[in-house]
Amino acid sequence: MIERITAPTSTAAKAVVFDFDGTLGMVRAGWMPLMLDMMMETLAPLGPDPVRLRTEAEEYVAHYTGRDTVEQMNAFAAHVASLGGSPLSGVEYKAEFLVRIEGLRAARLDALRAGEIIPDDLLIPGTRAFLECLRSLGLPLYLASGSDHSDICFEARLLGIDHYFAGIYGSAPGILNKKELLDVIVAQGTSPACILTFGDGRTEIELTRILGGKTVGVASDEPACVEVDMKKRGWLIAAGAGYIIPNYLEPELLRLVEGKV
Repeated sequence: MIERITAPTSTAAKAVVFDFDGTLGMVRAGWMPLMLDMMMETLAPLGPDPVRLRTEAEEYVAHYTGRDTVEQMNAFAAHVASLGGSPLSGVEYKAEFLVRIEGLRAARLDALRAGEIIPDDLLIPGTRAFLECLRSLGLPLYLASGSDHSDICFEARLLGIDHYFAGIYGSAPGILNKKELLDVIVAQGTSPACILTFGDGRTEIELTRILGGKTVGVASDEPACVEVDMKKRGWLIAAGAGYIIPNYLEPELLRLVEGKV
């Protein structure tokens, strides 16, 4: 089901931007609880109300979702300091988180290589068919992520979706970030109103909304990805999502791309 949040427009998409983790890929599904668990190891001893501390952490983690992970960790370090703790640097916290998420990521990729699962098991339902339809329309597609660039390129290739994209952009020196990518698309002649962005994080949704493009929030109830996760829905609507979907199985998505929904 497509939930329309804002008034519809008749503008057809001329370029489509996708976030990766949680928007297309499920390689890192469960990353947020893992990140919050890591943060609580430091936060819990600093305050009498662990529920409140975790809720506060969840808010800034969600706020910076879609950007380089170090920004979430910088907010975490500031939170620790505000409670009287002695935080590590954001870079150090990011390194610790990457060690933890790598165990989850590696287990899934190993299962894929061993043939225990297929690539579509690590994609939001309907992803491949939707990308194929967009390519058949001749639209340039872009993949942009706050995760490390080398990892995103490797995973997109392993999942068999890299060939759909005119460009893949992850976090690395010299690689376009999401704002820069949107600016380049506009500079190449695409009207901002003709940019359509799919994302599960605040960053890509907010940037596209500010630019004047159309935004679709992917609020999947991971790992099933059948229903809308209401907490994600709230975050995405606050960021400016014009539409909310749980996956790419809805046939009307193509009408949305064509400006008919």
